[in-house]
Amino acid sequence: MTWVKTVFIVGPAGSGKTTLTSTLGRYLEEQNFKVCYVNLDAAVEDIPYEPDFDIRTYYTVSKIMKEEKIGPNLALIRSVELLLKYENDIKNLIEYVKEDYDYILVDTPGQLELTIFHEACIKIMKLFSERTRSCIVFLIPADIIRSVRDIAFLKLMALAIRYRIDVPVITAISKIDLNPNVENILNEGIDVKDVELAGTERDLVYELWNTIKKIEKKQRIVKICSITGEGLEDLHTLIYEVFCTCGDLT
Repeated sequence: MTWVKTVFIVGPAGSGKTTLTSTLGRYLEEQNFKVCYVNLDAAVEDIPYEPDFDIRTYYTVSKIMKEEKIGPNLALIRSVELLLKYENDIKNLIEYVKEDYDYILVDTPGQLELTIFHEACIKIMKLFSERTRSCIVFLIPADIIRSVRDIAFLKLMALAIRYRIDVPVITAISKIDLNPNVENILNEGIDVKDVELAGTERDLVYELWNTIKKIEKKQRIVKICSITGEGLEDLHTLIYEVFCTCGDLT
């Protein structure tokens, strides 16, 4: 029987994925859970946790640039494509940990588009989701949220990720210490009369917001500060509810 649960940490560059992988892992270990750490980001230089699987063991972005004589953007793409060469190693890791560990935390590539658009990364994520119970924590960095329209756009991204990868998605606001106004923004709603646009643009914003409310499963949005540990307990509760047959995220 498979007991281990996989949590993919996903988000745009600078959203705090690697830091959350570390702080959430430490929190889980303090609750006496056994955690396996997986790093799939070949561009990261330093990570604050000890990975059980580290793609940098096989290659790094800087090594790809040097060997293939290509620039950083293409090397980032190649770093994701090369993941499939180590498919068997990842399968072996999953088989090794799936009954003795409680959680696998997967630190995904730094650039969100690499995670959700390149088929190699999708296939690697499916290796986990087909062999373990899996969910995604999608990070929205608080410092890029300036209005409720930003929230709407980022929620659409979360829905797109859910559609693309086909596992449950938990939305979390990271780095909340950088935006003291984020709580007020989260509590706002869009009223078409208040949108400072006209014509088609205003209709688009309004319709998108209504679409989100119709399609998105009603759920709590957890707010996290990895520096202070705020929100880690709430995040763990949501992760637990995803995997609980009787739980919901409302």
